Amino acid sequence: MMENSTRNITLVVLAGVVVVGGFAWWLSRPSYGEISDKGYDYAMALFAACNGRSTAKIEKIVSMVEQSQIAGELPEQEAAWLKKIASNAMEGNWESANASVRTLMEEQAKRADPLPQLD
Repeated sequence: MMENSTRNITLVVLAGVVVVGGFAWWLSRPSYGEISDKGYDYAMALFAACNGRSTAKIEKIVSMVEQSQIAGELPEQEAAWLKKIASNAMEGNWESANASVRTLMEEQAKRADPLPQLD
């Protein structure tokens, strides 16, 4: 009888570890893909506007994003990400919008190639 309860406890603990590990992986995965230079420029402008809590600047940036998308200068997915962040800011969720745009920009960082062996 003791072996069954020990085995059950072990299975519950193992299942918990798998669930927690899966959740941690899900939270750590990137939310955005690569963006163009123009998209990054808009992201930086959004970041500044969110920091300054400037509704007027957010509106101007959205207009510019839409114009760039129509002109084919900005891919649809990038425009959607930027407009969603801007919408969040326009709803008064400045901290959340700022965190999202910061994540978008951080995810653009690329790992450097390893240094060559110097020996």
